[in-house]
Amino acid sequence: MTERRVVLAIDGSEHSHRAFEFYCENLYHENDLLLVIHAFELPSMPAAPYPYGYAYYKEWDDLVRAADDEAKERLEKVGRQCQEKKYKFKLFKESGKAGEVICKFASDENADMIIMGSRGLGTVRRTFLGSVSDYTVHHAHIPVAVIPPPHEEECQQKTA
Repeated sequence: MTERRVVLAIDGSEHSHRAFEFYCENLYHENDLLLVIHAFELPSMPAAPYPYGYAYYKEWDDLVRAADDEAKERLEKVGRQCQEKKYKFKLFKESGKAGEVICKFASDENADMIIMGSRGLGTVRRTFLGSVSDYTVHHAHIPVAVIPPPHEEECQQKTA
């Protein structure tokens, strides 16, 4: 059987952890190569005139480094879980709009499918804020599994 290339989009949230668990329990095949991608947006750099511009640049640079370090930590955590399960995997991080990054990455990597979590935004919030999963479903040219948030009963059972 040929290698199946599966993209797992993560952001460090409980929702992306749930998507990883769903993959492990329901979709994993031993011939899979799991391509874990963390797409993150860099903070915008403020425009400020000299002499204040350098101070803003330094703050912006610190924010960029922090975002990059956070992405690296999140990927390493998933990488450790993949190693424990003896999965074949690769870790990637890309900056940009998450939906666009995920779709381009999946295309560039010749992926067979994408798995991601959903935050469960309501219709109004999704309309105004947009949704990474909604964007991905409509712009990826491969199957996309969007794992929904747990039902309220599941949440209550876990906390009880």
